[in-house]
Amino acid sequence: MTSTVDSLPTEVTVLTDVNILAIGLTDDHPAYDEVYQWLEVTLDGPNVLLVFDYYPLRAQFIMTRRFGVEPVAARNAVQSLVRSPARVVGATDTTVLDAYDISAEKNHDVYDSFLLALARSYDADYLLTTDTDFDELCETEEVRYQNPIPAEKRDVLTITEG
Repeated sequence: MTSTVDSLPTEVTVLTDVNILAIGLTDDHPAYDEVYQWLEVTLDGPNVLLVFDYYPLRAQFIMTRRFGVEPVAARNAVQSLVRSPARVVGATDTTVLDAYDISAEKNHDVYDSFLLALARSYDADYLLTTDTDFDELCETEEVRYQNPIPAEKRDVLTITEG
């Protein structure tokens, strides 16, 4: 059986949402296997992982408050990610304004539009998110949307907005 990640090309840049990070850092999470295989090829392989600078902090909160990870374990996992080859990236005022433009143009919420603006600003090839409404948002974009979590698992997951 071929996994989803087998079809991921090499030498690509992947931007994730905060839920992907939190799940990928929680090895007993029900969707860990589906998510981590995508992160693994960015941390140990030829691809580049982009992490928005606020997300490590928020991921630790999600891990401890929503997923029941012990605080020290969550902190260690997040610090390991930050020390990894992942690139921690920030937004500029232009990125934020672009998010509002995208939101108005595509009639989509501004937070999702912010992720797309961030993906555009760093020329991400993939936008990896637990959200299910990015197909339409990304259909005319160069970035490819991917939700690695199978539909049958999505209803039982605890994910966080923002």
